Amino acid sequence: MATFEKLSEIKYIQDDTDNLVCTLENAQNINKHTEYILRVQKGPSKGNKWTVSRRYRDFASLHLSIQQAYIDLPLPPKKLIGNMQPSFIAERQVALQQYVNEILKYQILALSLPVRRFLDPCSYPLHLAEEALQTVSIALRGDGQYELKGPLQNINWRIRKHYFHVVDSKRTNCLLAWQSYGPDKHLYNKDLQIALKSMQSLSHPFIGEILTFHILESGAFVVRQLHEQGTMRDLLYGTEYDKSYLAKYGNPKVRKPFTTRQIAHYGYQILQALKFLHDKGLPHGHLHPGNIVIENQRARLTDTENILFGVASVHRPYLRELRRASSEAVDVYGFGRTLYEMVYAEALDGCYCDKFDSNASQFDDLESILHLTLSSSSWKRGGATLDELLQHPFFVRALNGFVERDVKGHLKFPLTLKEQIKEAALCVESRLKTDQKLLRTARREVRIQEILGSDEEMKKQRRRAKKRDSMWKSMSSLAETVRSQSASTTSSPTPPATAYCSTTGDSSGASPPAAGEGRGALLQAICSFNKKSLARVGSR
Repeated sequence: MATFEKLSEIKYIQDDTDNLVCTLENAQNINKHTEYILRVQKGPSKGNKWTVSRRYRDFASLHLSIQQAYIDLPLPPKKLIGNMQPSFIAERQVALQQYVNEILKYQILALSLPVRRFLDPCSYPLHLAEEALQTVSIALRGDGQYELKGPLQNINWRIRKHYFHVVDSKRTNCLLAWQSYGPDKHLYNKDLQIALKSMQSLSHPFIGEILTFHILESGAFVVRQLHEQGTMRDLLYGTEYDKSYLAKYGNPKVRKPFTTRQIAHYGYQILQALKFLHDKGLPHGHLHPGNIVIENQRARLTDTENILFGVASVHRPYLRELRRASSEAVDVYGFGRTLYEMVYAEALDGCYCDKFDSNASQFDDLESILHLTLSSSSWKRGGATLDELLQHPFFVRALNGFVERDVKGHLKFPLTLKEQIKEAALCVESRLKTDQKLLRTARREVRIQEILGSDEEMKKQRRRAKKRDSMWKSMSSLAETVRSQSASTTSSPTPPATAYCSTTGDSSGASPPAAGEGRGALLQAICSFNKKSLARVGSR
């Protein structure tokens, strides 16, 4: 394959996890209705901005689409009479700004398709699901191995990932996941084909199997066994796998945290699976309870192919704040958040957690391992490693010494492909480091603006200005004084010279000449000098 043909496969694809910031800048009356101008910024770069015009009914439609999350949001009420008055429009603009800020505060809503489409309609067209269904139908029709039963609508947080219920020739229920490529895809399709072929032969007790896969230009799909009980997250919230993602996890009514023994049992198995993958040169990068299934008292990791497809992690908004970008650090951090959700049956709200309540503190070793993986102090020191976590006493004590250590697995990549996967992982780390630097720079600029705009800083600036003015006035007056003294010294007449002679007998009573007399004598001596009195020196 020629170089230009390979490069044509790699295209820039936007990151759906970038933070969105929305500001209602203005409101205008058009054709007897009011439109609000929204300025949206994506990511920390100030240059990535655009404007969107929305009516109140657009806000109401958005509210209706995300209402299934059961999160209380302050949408201002509708008004039929007097809704064109300037005072009312100004009040509603402020209320709508508060409403948008409240939506973007919840990550589950900020990453959802309705919110993204509301703020960025050009990047999220209406036909995403229809295109995925058409692509999968054509691919399965040509393969003939699986039969498509129907789509599973919105069961996942990813906007460009679509799930389908399929059955094989033995009428076994399977789950097909179609995924568009992400911005971190660095393998060519030919290499990706070889990598998935190797992963299809992967054998490990704590990693889910890939039944089949299919590579296309815009994306790929993977078929796995369908687990009727759902993922680990479905077990934690007592919900069914085929329900909407927002309805299941937005504000769940049922929460079933795991026992300490279950946390140690499943947590140790997850660590063993992560360690195995890293030893084989394949980081996971997307660890959370939604990518773990429980089967016969065993935790099994799924979606191990995400790192090859180049899609962004759900933790990426927090990883930008972490100041650590290595593949192992990302998986350790994902393990910490997974462990937190197993303990409390709720997702961690924020990047770090430095205090833990009774669920974790009742078992000192559990609180210790949460501190190692989630506390800000631990990550300032570099964070923990997978080997350190595997050797943590929490697992031995919680399991009464029964720890399954000698777990064998099989996964083998060709040497050239292994190097390419390593280079791809380094590219992922490099992009994450760039985002971390951009975020720190943006926050530093905001902090500087806040300091400069604060009342205390303004008072300090005024005091400094007064101090500079007083110092300038004092220096100016001092300069004038020196200048006047020097002028008076140069304009005064030279005092007359007086003879000064000292005899041997009267030397004791003689006094030295004054400074003025010495200058006069020197000047007189210079003027009366006669060069004829000098002795001639004969020249040879």
